[in-house]
Amino acid sequence: MALEHINLQPRMTQFLVNQLKAFSAQPLLVMDVGARGGFEEHWKLYGEQVFQIGFEPDLEECEKLNQQSLNYNHKFYPVALGKKKEKRTFAVCQWEGSSSFYPANTQFIQRFTDENLQEMKVVKTIELETVPLDSFAAENGIDYLDFIKLDVEGSELDVLQGAINFLKKSVLGLSIEVLFHSCIRNQPTFSDIDLFLNSLGFRLFDLAIYRHARKALPFPIISPLGVTQQGQVLWGQALYLRDGVSEIESWNQQKVLKLASLMEIFCLPDCAVELIQTAVQKQILIENTETLVNYLTPLLKKGNTTESISYEQYLQLFHSK
Repeated sequence: MALEHINLQPRMTQFLVNQLKAFSAQPLLVMDVGARGGFEEHWKLYGEQVFQIGFEPDLEECEKLNQQSLNYNHKFYPVALGKKKEKRTFAVCQWEGSSSFYPANTQFIQRFTDENLQEMKVVKTIELETVPLDSFAAENGIDYLDFIKLDVEGSELDVLQGAINFLKKSVLGLSIEVLFHSCIRNQPTFSDIDLFLNSLGFRLFDLAIYRHARKALPFPIISPLGVTQQGQVLWGQALYLRDGVSEIESWNQQKVLKLASLMEIFCLPDCAVELIQTAVQKQILIENTETLVNYLTPLLKKGNTTESISYEQYLQLFHSK
């Protein structure tokens, strides 16, 4: 699943990318771990100023993704990431997207609709070698990383523990599938991930939650993954970002602009404005700062039309009401 709040018309980011070429010298580097189906659409907003690396242990799926991608800034690897280099048993499920090092707890899953049980049914097991992201990056000449998207069916904390050097050094944000109950796959839960990331300076900024109704009183399914409008919250997609304002003393202009852009993409313009204003106060940002803040300001609705207003005009209108 994905985050629900995505801005596909980010005016500040478009200005940074199209007018200033702000990320040409150091493109945004995004890693998608569990990349079945390909990269998320919103990264296309960065054009050639983003480099994307995907990990998908299913060799056939990985080869298909590489064949479909004609962009030299895209690369998929048939690698299973983990917290250390080791051999582990991998459960291949009837719906391959549910395959995992943490097979489903069928005693719990069978309490929900049959679709969930069938999708997560294990059809075979194979031995896979896991590799820490830090080691993979060192061996492949990757020296920085800006954003990680994780969807590995319960192995999220394992992958994070194998990427601790990058998380401390350069990562600005993460989009992570989280499970709220250990009884789903006997896996680490959202609370474990939250504690781990908080210890490294990341904060939760958004959370999309997904529900599943019990078989005893099923509700209409609203997505191919068996999600229902009512029922118990089982899993979600969490957005973590660094709190740049509290760390800004050691940051440079490139890092500020990247995080501000990510904040805009994920519908957090207020956080982006605060970050930019703090960077101006610290003399990290000097040029185009008024323009950046104006692009982050909400458009003014007038009947069936909208018009752009400055940040100062917006504040005047807000306080006058």
